[in-house]
Amino acid sequence: MKTETVEIPVAVLASVETLDELQDWLTARHPGVLAELRAARREDLAGKFKPWKPRHQPCPTGSK
Repeated sequence: MKTETVEIPVAVLASVETLDELQDWLTARHPGVLAELRAARREDLAGKFKPWKPRHQPCPTGSK
């Protein structure tokens, strides 16, 4: 999946009442977004995603 940023104006977020309306706006302005979301969903259903595991690293401090 490409690493691009899609900017959604605040006015659009304030005006939509459902996720379907937001999806309609996204697909009208950025038709590739829906294809990428569907591809990601297919990969998820196929078990190709690894569960997210946080990586904790100690923060060096001067007290030790």
